[in-house]
Amino acid sequence: MNGMAERQQGYSRRLVNALRVGQTCTLSDIAGLLDRQTNALAGRGVYRNTGADCFVIFVTLDKKPDATQYRDHLFEPSCLLFWEGQTKVRMAEDGFARGLDCHVFIHNTTKTPYRYYGRAVTLRSRINPVGTPSQFVLYLPEYDAIHHGASTADGAADVEMEYGYGSTDRKGIQTLRTRQNEYRNNVVTLWHGRCAVTGVDETSWLIASHIKPWRESTDRERVDPRNSLLLSPNYDKLFDRGVISFRPDNGRIILPASMSHSFWKNLDALGITDESTLEFVPHGTDGYLEYHRRYIFGYSPSSRFDADELVAQMLPIA
Repeated sequence: MNGMAERQQGYSRRLVNALRVGQTCTLSDIAGLLDRQTNALAGRGVYRNTGADCFVIFVTLDKKPDATQYRDHLFEPSCLLFWEGQTKVRMAEDGFARGLDCHVFIHNTTKTPYRYYGRAVTLRSRINPVGTPSQFVLYLPEYDAIHHGASTADGAADVEMEYGYGSTDRKGIQTLRTRQNEYRNNVVTLWHGRCAVTGVDETSWLIASHIKPWRESTDRERVDPRNSLLLSPNYDKLFDRGVISFRPDNGRIILPASMSHSFWKNLDALGITDESTLEFVPHGTDGYLEYHRRYIFGYSPSSRFDADELVAQMLPIA
């Protein structure tokens, strides 16, 4: 949610004022709010009025097998939407790049009313060449706020945004620290106090990371030690940013399909090779690793970064 609707009277403000998150509406209702005829929106996955301060995406979850090549999926508990854009026209890519508000309408099948899910925030994206749909992992904060009591206030403390606590008073922070410590202790136990790849056993150097990120996890997944890797800092940083991943079946490292010479050189300097492997894959961890492989590995986070540059930055300055 980029906040443009809060600063100007445009279509985004009109949608916010007219629609309640969670309500159903027809394509005709939406077209009226955008000052368009219904047929102007029919069959479109993305629509934006020329010069408007927002764009809308229309998602059909249960598609006919021969209707489209697009794969869309709503992760209801975590209020995430995996969504694929257009193959030729790059209206969504342009809208996200410009910081425009993205309003989301979803229905299960064609020719049925849509449900309004509010505005979306891009967590990760994979921008593909024209002819192949780009892929986005979108967070639906307004829908989350309605159904799970999440906070969407601007300027919320980092501790609230990352861990989902609604209070930063002394008691709330103490509860947070207790849960963090419990989680880390369980992770260290699961991985026998060693880095899952290198075997380094100085636990104070190791990082207990969620495989499926905190904000994308259910309450159960957030405290599940199987949703974790205990890693040395080099591996942790690259895994967290989606530069590397690990196969769910045998723990073998997954590297980008195309890598520059400098990328390989810097990986080698960090001690990371294509032979790197998790020492073992705990029962129940494979599902989390599959999520990471599908929705985090190879995606650019909302704060853009270059994988080669990230790897190089991790090397000590000579």
